[in-house]
Amino acid sequence: MDIKLRNRHRISAFLALIVILSAASVMVGLYPFFKNESARYEEPIYGQDAFLKHLVLGNYVLYLEQAQYDQGSVISPFQFYFPLAEEELKNGVNSQTAVSEGEPDVMEGVDTIAVAGEESSGFSDQEERYDYLKELRQNCVREYESWSRNFNGIRNYVDYQILDGNGKVLADHAGGRSIGGSGEYTFKAELRYDDLGRMQAGAVSGENTVRLMNTLGMLGDKDPMSDYYWEQYRYETDLKLKNPRNVTFAYGMRAQQIAAYEEERETVWNAYNYSGSVSRIFLGLVCAVAIAAFFLSCFDPGLPECSRILRTPFEIVAGIICGGVFFGTGLTNLVAVTNRGDLYDALMRANFLPLVAGVMIKLWNLMWWSIPFAIVYWAVLCVRDVIHIGLKRYLHERTLCGWFCQWVRNLCRKVYNFVGNINLQERSDRTIFRIVGVNFIILSVLCSLWFFGIGALILYSVILFIVMRKYYRDLSDKYQILLRVTNQIAEGNLEVAIEEDLSVFEPFKKEIQKIQSGFKVAVGEEVKSQKLKTDLISNMSHDLKTPLTAIITYVNLLRDDQATPEQRKAYIDILEQKSMRLKALIEDLFEISKANSNNVTLNLEDVDIVSLLKEVSLELSDKIEESTIDFRWNLPDEKIVLPLDSQKTYRIFDNLLTNIIKYAMPYTRAYIDMKKEGDYVVTTLKNVSAAELTFNPDEITERFVRGDQSRNTEGSGLGMAIAKSFVELQNGRLQIEVEADLFRVIIRWPISQD
Repeated sequence: MDIKLRNRHRISAFLALIVILSAASVMVGLYPFFKNESARYEEPIYGQDAFLKHLVLGNYVLYLEQAQYDQGSVISPFQFYFPLAEEELKNGVNSQTAVSEGEPDVMEGVDTIAVAGEESSGFSDQEERYDYLKELRQNCVREYESWSRNFNGIRNYVDYQILDGNGKVLADHAGGRSIGGSGEYTFKAELRYDDLGRMQAGAVSGENTVRLMNTLGMLGDKDPMSDYYWEQYRYETDLKLKNPRNVTFAYGMRAQQIAAYEEERETVWNAYNYSGSVSRIFLGLVCAVAIAAFFLSCFDPGLPECSRILRTPFEIVAGIICGGVFFGTGLTNLVAVTNRGDLYDALMRANFLPLVAGVMIKLWNLMWWSIPFAIVYWAVLCVRDVIHIGLKRYLHERTLCGWFCQWVRNLCRKVYNFVGNINLQERSDRTIFRIVGVNFIILSVLCSLWFFGIGALILYSVILFIVMRKYYRDLSDKYQILLRVTNQIAEGNLEVAIEEDLSVFEPFKKEIQKIQSGFKVAVGEEVKSQKLKTDLISNMSHDLKTPLTAIITYVNLLRDDQATPEQRKAYIDILEQKSMRLKALIEDLFEISKANSNNVTLNLEDVDIVSLLKEVSLELSDKIEESTIDFRWNLPDEKIVLPLDSQKTYRIFDNLLTNIIKYAMPYTRAYIDMKKEGDYVVTTLKNVSAAELTFNPDEITERFVRGDQSRNTEGSGLGMAIAKSFVELQNGRLQIEVEADLFRVIIRWPISQD
C-alpha cells in the first residue's frame, strides 16, 4: 500500500512539472507575437505628453536664460516671471521693518482705540498677503528647478533656436540649420508668443500632426503655476506668471536624435506595457494552470497529508500567490529585453556560439516563467485541500486566523478553569484572595491622592517590603527544619520527630510520619526477608544433602566385593528410595519457583472439588490406615463445581492430607470439612500436632519451613508453600491457624470466578 501511495505521489509531481513547463513554454514561444503586438503601440518619443510638456516648460527656461545673457547678470525666476509680486514683497518687508523700528504715537481717548483697531485689522491682512507672496516665491523657484532639470534631460537630443518677433535668431543651438526650413528633421515645432504672452503652435511636423498641435496648444494655454495661487488672489492678473512675449522657440529632432533618446529612455518597454498582450496571455495561462492543478489534484487527494509545504496557512498562500502573479506581470521587461536582443548580444560578447546562446536564452526565460506558474500550481494544491478535509477543519487547521482563534479559545478555557478552580472555602485560596483584595483597596486609595499618593505609595512599598521579608524569612526557617528532618531520615534515623509548628508546611509533618512508618515496615520486611533467605539456604542445603549423602554411602557399599546379593538388593532399594526423594524435592523446588514467578499455566475446567477430595483420600487410604489417625470426613452430598485446574487442585489436597499423616499425633482424630458460606466454598482441615506448635503460622507457608524444627522427619518443607501458591493462583485464599496443639488449614474459593 505504501509503494502504491509513493508511486501516486511521483506521478502527481510529474504531472505538475509537465503543466508548469508547458505554460512556461507557451509564454516563451509567443515572444515573436508579443514583439509584433508591441510594435502597434510604439509611439515616437516626441509624441508622448511628458516630452511635449517638457518642451513647453522649457520655453520658460530658455526665455530666462536668454534674459540673463542679454543683461549679463543672474535673475531670480520669481523676479523675472512675477516682477510686481517681487516688488510688492520687497515693499512689504520694508514697511514692516519701518513699523517695527519706529516708536508708537501716544494718543488719548476713544479715537485712539478705534484707530488702533483699524490699523491692527489692516496689518493682519497685510501679513497674510506677505505670507502668500513668500510661499509663491518658494514654489516658483522650486518649480523652475524642476522645469530646468527636465528640459536638460532632453536638451542634448533636440536642436532649438530662439527668435525675436521679426524672426531674427537670438540663440542658435541647431548648428546653423534653419529648423523651420530644413527637411532633415523628423519632428519640428515652432512655439510663438505674441505681445500678450499667448502661445501658438505653428509649423508642427511629425507623426499625427493634429494631435501634436492640439497637445502643444493645450499645454501652452495652461498656467504652470496655477496650482499655487490662493483662492482670494486667483483673479489678480498682476500677480500671475508673465509668459514670454514677442518671441518664438523652434525645436527639431532628427532621426538619429530620436533613436538615441529612445535608447536612452528605453521606451521599448512602454510599448510592451501599453499593448498588454504579455499580461493578458500570462493571466490566461495562470487560470489554465489553476484549472489543471485543481483537476489533477483529484488523482491524489491525500498528497497534502504527506507534504508539509502543501499545508501552508491560507493567508500565507494568498500573499505568495499575489506576489507570484505580480512577479509574472513584471516579466514583461524580460520579454522586451529578449526580443530587443540585449541578452543575445551579451552572450555573444562573452564568446558563446550562436546556437548555444540561443538555447541558453530560451532556458533562461523558461526558468523565470516557470516560477509564477509553479507558485500558482502550489497555491491551488494548498487551497483545494478544503474539499478533502472540509471547510470547518480547513479554517481551523490551515489558516492563521483559525490558529489564533484556537489559541484564544484555549487561553480562555485555561483562564475559565483557573477561575473555576478557585475555592474560597480552602484556606490558601481564601488567604490569597484577601491579600489581593486588601492590596487593591490600598492602591486605589493611594491613586486617588494624586501627588500626595506618591509619598504614600513609597511608604506603603517600604512597609510591604518589611512584611514580605519577615514572612519570607519565617518561611525559610520552616523549610530548613523540614529539610533537616528529611536529611536525617535519608541517613537512616527513623526516630526523628518534628516538634515545631511548620505553618504552611504543616501537612508535610503528617506525610513525613507516614514515610517513617513505611520505612520501618519496609526495614522489618527486609530483615524478615533476609532471615528467610538465610533459613532457606540452610534448610535447602540440609534437605538436599541428606538423601545425597545416603546415595553416596550406599554406592560405596555396593562397591564392596564382600557384600552378599541380599545386601546388594537392599542397598539398591535404599538408593532408589533416596533418589526418588531427591527427585521429588527437586520437582517441588521447581514447582514453587514457577509459582512464585507467575510462570504457571492453568488449564481451567469445571471441577467437582467434593469428588476430587474423595479421590485424593482413596489414593492415600493405605497411608491413612498405617498412620493410626482417625479421619472424620464432613463433605456435602451434592456436587460443588468450580472452574479450577484439576491437577493443581489435586496437588493442594494431596499436600495437605500428607502433611496431616506426617505431623498429626497418632491415635487422634483429624477433621476435614467442606461447605458453602455465602459466595465462597470453604474447606477446613484440622488435626492435633504430634510436636509442640511453636512456629509462626504466617511463616509455615514459606519455602523450606517445617513444623519439625529438628527436621528429623522426611519432607521437603515445600508442601505448604506449593499449596498456598496454587490456591492463590486460582483466586483462592489459604489461611493457617494455630490454637495450642490444634493445627487448622482453611481454604476459601469464590463460587463465581471472573
